Amino acid sequence: MDIAFLLNGENVELTGTAPTTTLLDWLREARGLTGTKEGCNEGDCGACTVIVTDAGGARTLNACILFLPQLHGKAVRTVEGIAGPGGELHPVQQAMIDHHGSQCGFCTPGFIASMACAHLNGDRGFDDALAGNLCRCTGYAPIIRAAQAAAEKPVPGWMRDTAPAVAATQGAGWFAPDGADALAALYAAHPDATLVAGATDVGLWVTKRMRDLGPVIFLNRCTDLQGIE
Repeated sequence: MDIAFLLNGENVELTGTAPTTTLLDWLREARGLTGTKEGCNEGDCGACTVIVTDAGGARTLNACILFLPQLHGKAVRTVEGIAGPGGELHPVQQAMIDHHGSQCGFCTPGFIASMACAHLNGDRGFDDALAGNLCRCTGYAPIIRAAQAAAEKPVPGWMRDTAPAVAATQGAGWFAPDGADALAALYAAHPDATLVAGATDVGLWVTKRMRDLGPVIFLNRCTDLQGIE
């Protein structure tokens, strides 16, 4: 097992997966979860938005430039997992229906994910919460009204994910050191490796330029590099 995470509440364990496989491609091609859409494929439009939970809480990320090893030890929830296990709608889904917040529908799954994450976190700053989602049909007003209406509803129990405990920090073609010292040793041993933090640029090397990155060192576990003192 190289990569382990929760997907819509279920354990996923992957072995031998290319380190630059994006979550979007894997969801659609390997899992048949096509609710997460490809729009721009460069992290701008928000059609591919998913909810990712780790020790720091829940936040939204763009699946199109999110590499699978970056999810190791985290919990992912796609639009398919936002409704309840019995098919009951999440408050933001019902509100989007009630307030006519969807027109062509292509952007809707991403908006639902962003709205559900804001709802989970008690975030009422809807303009900021939805700033990463683009809609070319509705003019946004009904979407904002839907978010405001859903904010008064309780958070469904099925939305409270807990990130799984994992130990491994490397897999086939990738490494995830847990600090600057470990990073320095790895980089000395693999000077040709590509360093990846958020992948907002490197992701496009893969999705747009089709580049092979070779070995990859992910920096998201290096907490001592995540602040300035």
